[in-house]
Amino acid sequence: MTSEMDRLLMDGIDAIYRMDFKAADESAAWAIALDPAYPHAYLGQAMADLIRFSYSTEQSDQALIASFDEKIARTIIAGGAWLKTHPGDVDALLVMGSAHGSAGKMALARRQWLKSFRHGRAAMSYIREAIKADPEMYDAYLGQGMFDYYMATIPNFAGWLAKTMLGGDRARGLQEIRLAAEKGRYTKTAAQLILVEIHTEDVLGERDPAKALQLMREVTARYPDSAMLHSALVITLYKDGRIEEALREAQEYKSRVELGHYARTEKAKCHALLGTTLWVAGDSVRALEEFRAGADVRKTVNDRWAVWSLARAGQVLDALGRRAEALEAYRTAYAEPDHWDYRELIKPCLSKPCVGADYPGHFSAY
Repeated sequence: MTSEMDRLLMDGIDAIYRMDFKAADESAAWAIALDPAYPHAYLGQAMADLIRFSYSTEQSDQALIASFDEKIARTIIAGGAWLKTHPGDVDALLVMGSAHGSAGKMALARRQWLKSFRHGRAAMSYIREAIKADPEMYDAYLGQGMFDYYMATIPNFAGWLAKTMLGGDRARGLQEIRLAAEKGRYTKTAAQLILVEIHTEDVLGERDPAKALQLMREVTARYPDSAMLHSALVITLYKDGRIEEALREAQEYKSRVELGHYARTEKAKCHALLGTTLWVAGDSVRALEEFRAGADVRKTVNDRWAVWSLARAGQVLDALGRRAEALEAYRTAYAEPDHWDYRELIKPCLSKPCVGADYPGHFSAY
């Protein structure tokens, strides 16, 4: 790894978090040109596609799946070839572990369980080898920490299986993720965002919304123009019960979309975020207006947040006692192409009104 290649890789990572995917692709291409055999920049190309798919298109652009699969396969080929000529190269081991881990994440999102397991097992083999070769390879601790934490928190039989056969350890996982967040170079921001998730979702003693918010503010200060991270800040404020502040940030998020500071692909999401925040703040009428505006986006593009906004509109209508209108919204949402498994959530609302203490609940069900 030359200093110039390291700079390009860091530029690419920063561009991904800013959602400037053109700049990310260019940085990776320049790094590859410096040494086409070196595998790290190929991973950067694949990760840009993964973030595009997961957050820029909200798992809506199915063409990105094939592009990601092609790039991750190329990364694994390049990494394997490099290790044959450079046995034990710790950076290449990290790349291979990250590549298999990313492939496993994509497979998991597509409910390809066996493929996800195979990639996950390969990822941990490479990650553990990297840490054994260099205990100060702090970036590798994120992968191991995520494995240890999430495997140990799977409930019931699966959790027992993870602990006895796969080695999950919740406390150790948290320590490892924190180590990557503190000392990682390429994975610092990713580790911080994982900790945000843990501190807002963990039900086994690690829930700490204030700590999550502190981390989220640090990340957004580093990338103040990122729509992806701005929306995460809104959600973190919401989960911390800071509804007035969440409402201000949701309105600012919507304003940035309307002014063109954020991509137009964020339009349905901005309405869903603002609508949910308005609903929990007690303004059901304005919330319904936002959800209907978000739902209208589906007339021009198949968008996850547009479909969810339509389902949300049905829930608000149920809360307002307007069951006939609610059913119309649910049926229309149910008929939309479903890449996100929303139909199983909408189906119960077709049988009886979706009302009660569970609503509005989280911003999105997944």
